[in-house]
Amino acid sequence: MPNSPSPIPEFRRRLAVGPMNFRDFMAFALYDENHGYYATREDRIGRGGDFYTSSSVSAHFGQLLAVQAVRTWEELGKPAEFSVVECGAGTGHCAADLLAELENRFPDTFRATNYIISEISPALQRVQKERLARFGEKVRWVSLESLAETPVQGLLFSNELIDALPVHRVRIRDGKLEEWFVELSNDGAPVETWREADNPEFPSYIKMSELRLREGHQYELNLDAVRWLETASRALARGLTLTIDYGDLGDHLSEKPDGTVRGFFNHQVTTDFLARVGEQDLTADANFSALVNFGEKFGLQTVKIQRQADFLIGLGLLDRLQAMTSFENDTPQALKERLALKHFLVPGGFGDRFKVLLQKKG
Repeated sequence: MPNSPSPIPEFRRRLAVGPMNFRDFMAFALYDENHGYYATREDRIGRGGDFYTSSSVSAHFGQLLAVQAVRTWEELGKPAEFSVVECGAGTGHCAADLLAELENRFPDTFRATNYIISEISPALQRVQKERLARFGEKVRWVSLESLAETPVQGLLFSNELIDALPVHRVRIRDGKLEEWFVELSNDGAPVETWREADNPEFPSYIKMSELRLREGHQYELNLDAVRWLETASRALARGLTLTIDYGDLGDHLSEKPDGTVRGFFNHQVTTDFLARVGEQDLTADANFSALVNFGEKFGLQTVKIQRQADFLIGLGLLDRLQAMTSFENDTPQALKERLALKHFLVPGGFGDRFKVLLQKKG
């Protein structure tokens, strides 16, 4: 893999102290308050950024999630206070679309709903607050850790959060488990290296994530996802968790010899992770086996895991598409909406590549 020197002096200063594993490197590259990819700018998502999300493609995504919110509210007995918690709300498009749909079509649920956003990026919080200003006190920003101290009942969901959490990278070499590190070479350039793994949490994660280790293969161990899920389970007193992400079960992820870590820059995939530190996205596939098995441990019972397309169809995606294909609705805007909806259905699109995990508590 080609390595390019990082332009960030702070990154070099940290490496001068000692080697950094991939988890800490990814956390710095994405979330450092002064240099991190998500912390410094709010225009990373969409046409002008480096990647798309389902909510940035079409308002229908958030509108369909509103249907899930209504169903959850009804299943809970239509409580007077109902919370929708979004973890990692991006540009706020999904929240705006979901709340507008509740307001317009499901006023009873809207009146009961408190929308809570857990967002660690100051840059994204600013754009979220601007986009959601019209909903006033209906929306508030609370850390997931704080929410865990006063649990709510409702729907807690994330969309493309798990694949953005920092991961450890490991491999099997000569029958031994090794971990990826970055350090400074003799000439002062950041270079990758592998060292024997000694993290005591690795064996448990490997077992719970159902990874099958093979000689020469690389894997990602997402301990941060486990910690997030444990906190999310404590934040939810009663209700449903909904995890939407790019990923697969552990046995399928085990078939990828080079692992799943990749970078995105200007909508192009890159494997030069040490290039453009803080200026390119880094992501790794979510391991849904880990989420299922650790979730059971944390009191989250698995309801189902399915393709995003099937999940959205269950919420009325095909009905929306049919309504858009009527002869009376043949405007340029309707054409745009039809194309957006079809994007969730075509092979290789969001609906095909993403999975949805529903877990319930209480």
